[in-house]
Amino acid sequence: MEMPLFPCFKIDLSKSVNNLIQQFIDVRPTQNWLLLADYAAQTQQQLWTAWVLCQRAFEQNRALARSIDAEFLRYIAATHHVSEAFKKVGISDNHGYAWIVNLPEYENVNGEMVPILDDDKTTAIVDNLCKKLDLSLIDGIPELTVHGLNKLGLKVDVISENTGDLLVGLTISTELNS
Repeated sequence: MEMPLFPCFKIDLSKSVNNLIQQFIDVRPTQNWLLLADYAAQTQQQLWTAWVLCQRAFEQNRALARSIDAEFLRYIAATHHVSEAFKKVGISDNHGYAWIVNLPEYENVNGEMVPILDDDKTTAIVDNLCKKLDLSLIDGIPELTVHGLNKLGLKVDVISENTGDLLVGLTISTELNS
């Protein structure tokens, strides 16, 4: 099944409110909304793989994190330690950019998890979050970078045609190490 674009939105943090993470947690509509370090979102396949794995972990009552947002971060960080995931792919004061991520709900169609996406509603929520937190949306899509891959623990010097597959494999390996 061809997946749609993953609902993530690049933001400029330079004028954001103080204590951004706590403020974000306080105003986000649900735990399905999170902030992700700018270098952590590398490909659509990586994001959708982490989404499927964390949704499945919660559905099967085997998630290691207590919340869906933390479980997603854990898969993106390719670790079974929730605290390490926050350090590795969460945002910190020195980050200039980040992603607002929405983990969509899903419906089960013929045994497959199919995301339920409402672009207008998602855009309205992102706009509201940006307004409340003094964040600016900027153009950007997840893309493979050597810097980001190295930060995620995939040591590469150059990006090749199979680098994205290696990243998805790293994400899936979290499942094996849990």
